[in-house]
Amino acid sequence: MAIAAWASLFLSCGENTKSARVVVRNPEYLVARPIQREADAEHTILVELPYSGAGVGYASDAPLLDLNSIVLEGVEFSGGRTSLAGEATLWLPLKPEASKRLEAWSAQHTGEYLGIFLKGKLVSAPRIQSTISGGIPLRVPSKSEGDVVLKELRNGGAAR
Repeated sequence: MAIAAWASLFLSCGENTKSARVVVRNPEYLVARPIQREADAEHTILVELPYSGAGVGYASDAPLLDLNSIVLEGVEFSGGRTSLAGEATLWLPLKPEASKRLEAWSAQHTGEYLGIFLKGKLVSAPRIQSTISGGIPLRVPSKSEGDVVLKELRNGGAAR
């Protein structure tokens, strides 16, 4: 009897901890685009790189990743969310096919930039140092802004 009660409790707790599938409502809410220093036929979107003295670049017209590439149920604060003040980073885990696409692209584009666009605005452009796969970090200016972004991500890219 005790085993049956334990099994019932275990199964019911497991059901409560499962994340509900998030439906993507706006795939362009978050987009990753390759950025080059010089414009060409594919890289025509002029952007100011978000680092002091970095200058400008040209983002690709075709995104490498969009919100459909991310496991939205798995997005979380990197290192946990411990306070309200200071910069924060959200970890955006990628679906397997998107991870493979990012890995293949990053292996061929060391030294170039990957632009992370949130609501159409370039918010980060890390320089590729080595092959990347699994997910991408999204830096936000504050943990409270991270909470807003997290809520919007969990709402499929639509503002609540």
